[in-house]
Amino acid sequence: MTVNEYAEQVVQGFITDITDNLFLSIERNEAKMRDYMTNVNRFGKQELNMAIAKKLKVTLELKDAEGKSPPPKSQLITAYTRLKKD
Repeated sequence: MTVNEYAEQVVQGFITDITDNLFLSIERNEAKMRDYMTNVNRFGKQELNMAIAKKLKVTLELKDAEGKSPPPKSQLITAYTRLKKD
């Protein structure tokens, strides 16, 4: 394996579970978590989570990846779709 192949593997692995990582970043930041909870109360958890996931996918131009997602590490979501960059 070359250094570039390894770098590609690491980046693609991160992208695959980027939705879970995004919600983990919200959980781990007190100010972001406060804003998140405010918006959960305003819009509902399911609607807010779906909007965040969709915005992530569109902004980074990602597509759904094949295969089942593992259980999320974030406690803010119950499931997520794995993503990939074409």
